[in-house]
Amino acid sequence: MRNGSGDFEKGEATPAFGRYTPLNRKVKAFMPREQQQLASSYEAAPKTLIQEAVTLRAVVVGVFVVLFSEAYITWGMMHLASRMNKSYLPMGLFFVFVVLVLGNVIVDRVKKEWSLRQHELQVVLGMGLIGAFFPFFGLASFLPTVIAAPFYLDTPENGWRELLHEHIPSWIVLRNEDGAATLFYEGLSPAESIPWGAWVVPLFWWGTLIFAIGWLTLCIMVMLRKQWVENERLEYPLMNVSIKLAAESDNPEGMAHMVRQPGFRVGCLLGAIAVLWNVVSFFYPLVPQLPTTPSAAGWLRWLEGAPTFWVQISIYIIGFAYFARVEALFSFWMFFLLTGIEISVFDRLGVGSSVGEGGLEAVRSQSFGALVMLVLISLWMSREHLKAVFRKALTGDPEIDDSREVLSYRTAVIGFAIGLLYMGGWLHLAGMELKVLVFYLGFAMMAYIGLSRIVAEVGLPYANISDTALNFAPIYILGSNQIAATSMVSQGFIYALFATTRGFLGPPIAQTMKLTSGLSFRRNRLVKAIVLAMAVGFFVSTWDTIYTSYRQGGYNLGGLTRVNGVRNNYQKAVTWIRNPKPPDWDRLTFVGSGMMLVVL
Repeated sequence: MRNGSGDFEKGEATPAFGRYTPLNRKVKAFMPREQQQLASSYEAAPKTLIQEAVTLRAVVVGVFVVLFSEAYITWGMMHLASRMNKSYLPMGLFFVFVVLVLGNVIVDRVKKEWSLRQHELQVVLGMGLIGAFFPFFGLASFLPTVIAAPFYLDTPENGWRELLHEHIPSWIVLRNEDGAATLFYEGLSPAESIPWGAWVVPLFWWGTLIFAIGWLTLCIMVMLRKQWVENERLEYPLMNVSIKLAAESDNPEGMAHMVRQPGFRVGCLLGAIAVLWNVVSFFYPLVPQLPTTPSAAGWLRWLEGAPTFWVQISIYIIGFAYFARVEALFSFWMFFLLTGIEISVFDRLGVGSSVGEGGLEAVRSQSFGALVMLVLISLWMSREHLKAVFRKALTGDPEIDDSREVLSYRTAVIGFAIGLLYMGGWLHLAGMELKVLVFYLGFAMMAYIGLSRIVAEVGLPYANISDTALNFAPIYILGSNQIAATSMVSQGFIYALFATTRGFLGPPIAQTMKLTSGLSFRRNRLVKAIVLAMAVGFFVSTWDTIYTSYRQGGYNLGGLTRVNGVRNNYQKAVTWIRNPKPPDWDRLTFVGSGMMLVVL
């Protein structure tokens, strides 16, 4: 840490890369007496080594955490119909991490040098956050189905063969000439082998796009990390819980000390009683259930004609909300109630009927406008920091310190440009016009930054935005009558990227930046760990979905393959081609009203 004069305090290590370097006598001669004494105290201090956070064992354990999380999340979906990676700190990952921490405590007591230190556990969790993004309810639930759907789900009635097929490049989908797409949905016999060869080309090109977007997102989060973590001091409530959980036994703010507090024990006892009560109720239905699980919760109609509210006492959410700022939580509750009132009023008055689904879709558009304005305001607040980032990247200004970042600012800026160009070039070659592409890239960046910011500041485990507002925004702005058919068809297959509307890899990478802030690491090691977690999560979860679909039939897997959602998205493109429309000014009015509300 630096003191008021800009020097490092006695006994502290310089950020990330080593201890204070002794000064020669000529340099000392020009320093004030107090600084000379401070420099001498540094040279007299014992020379200790900074522990590297990204160790080999941390990376190996991180890979295993990704694998176990993927297996547990998929198993939960298949056997329990549970979406254990829907949140930004997936419950499937959190359970595996808790087991790891408990096991590490036992190892620490048996043989301390074998146990993982806190900084290593934080790296492990960061890798897990990135890898756990891909399984069920992540990319792996959408991408294989998007690749297999166009040439299998076409019928004489839906018009896909006439209106879609000629506009879809062969290198991003299965043409189904060898029946690979049919077998994906209908399943193989036990003696048949999976036609992996048919998937090589589309998965390769989709993989390059996924990693380009992942790299692009990493560069964005590197450029914003200091502003969010150090300048604005956002809370990162989800990571505060995890850091305390991983803290070593002698840390007064760690979990080991927290469990000794009476309040903590009372809270754990109440949560355990609620869970055990519902276990008893499951086997003895005469015992009424507590609304702590989706099966026990219900809808509340608080006003006639108003939308119903889902009422559930979520212990999971309450636990993380404890670490969030009260002001942010109050804002969340207030706007939740206001939007509910607004939907009911819109439905009563018929406002929003022109955009479909009445008041609900109108408020979705309004919320999208609010997200856009929140991002613009956030970037405006960061303008001085971003100027410093670009000045460091372009001129190498020595006064700007980027030594604590995962990437240097120059690498981050250049990497951002390269990633954006590749993403834009890929989508353009896939059929998206330049005028549509500009809007789409802009809104995608806002989704990455906006949801990352919301999770970092409020700590909501669950948050997303309307996929119709995000995916189709360029069509609503430009009008389908002014857009080529290839651009509208491209809206069908990019559903794989943004269907979950959770900001792609933005939130998990932003959380990883928080976890590694203040740790000592070599840049190349941490970047390799992030890329490895991304690669393992993507390939293993995608392989699992394809393998399971061929063995059991994609149609039988429900949420794992998302057949209906993919079909509806491609059908939307057919509707636009058959019935071209001008810009949707009603929807844009709601978007604009959301932006103005945020300003006010």
